[in-house]
Amino acid sequence: MKTFPTVLIVVLDLTAAFAAIAPVLEVCNRNDPALAQCILGVVDKIRPNIASGDFGGNWTAPPLDPLRIDGIDIDQGSSFTTKLWNITINGVSGFVIRRFQVDLPNMMLNASVKIPSTLVTGMYHLNMNILLLRLAGEGPFNLTLNNTIVNLKIKFYLVPKDGKNYVRFHPIGMNIKFNDARFYLKNLFNGEPTLEAIGNQAINANPYVLLDEVEPALVGKLTSTMTEIANAVVAGSDIDELLPP
Repeated sequence: MKTFPTVLIVVLDLTAAFAAIAPVLEVCNRNDPALAQCILGVVDKIRPNIASGDFGGNWTAPPLDPLRIDGIDIDQGSSFTTKLWNITINGVSGFVIRRFQVDLPNMMLNASVKIPSTLVTGMYHLNMNILLLRLAGEGPFNLTLNNTIVNLKIKFYLVPKDGKNYVRFHPIGMNIKFNDARFYLKNLFNGEPTLEAIGNQAINANPYVLLDEVEPALVGKLTSTMTEIANAVVAGSDIDELLPP
């Protein structure tokens, strides 16, 4: 969860080179020995644009912050079923880049980022066993994530057309490490206050029991969303426009 996020950042780093297309972006030369540092400087400057998805003129991409996901459904039979919908993730644009590498010969970008604080809200329906409790409920939920680490592998390829080589991105590789997570599910046990509190305490005694179940579906949604954002940002752009020699 962390949005999450980082993927778009690196992508926008690459797009920093085509200011003629996106007015807020600045150019980094592909032969600059400090190319990675140049890209990171551009990313920091355009952080508000990354969050909003507005890069000037008519050049737009889906917003990163807040990031919205329509729904996630998980059905493992009687032991675990959950449905999450109307999911909103806030805080992704507060990412801090820990490591960033540019490998142009192999058309690859690698990044590791930390997201200090993320708030995930939405609606849930849940049936699961945890410890000796059978947890069931439906209603609003929130999930607070602190110091989440997101590692990204972003590979691009070129599509030749009319004498140009247009940039496109493969599905982005992503893995997430949740370092600190806390759930609050309203209306557990039909909202009976004492049982609701006990249920949430049981979940937060080891929140990864629930989070680990949701993570694969969440990462899948984030990966597809981030890949869509990446390709929207570079749509119609030649490699020499993005990273001039």
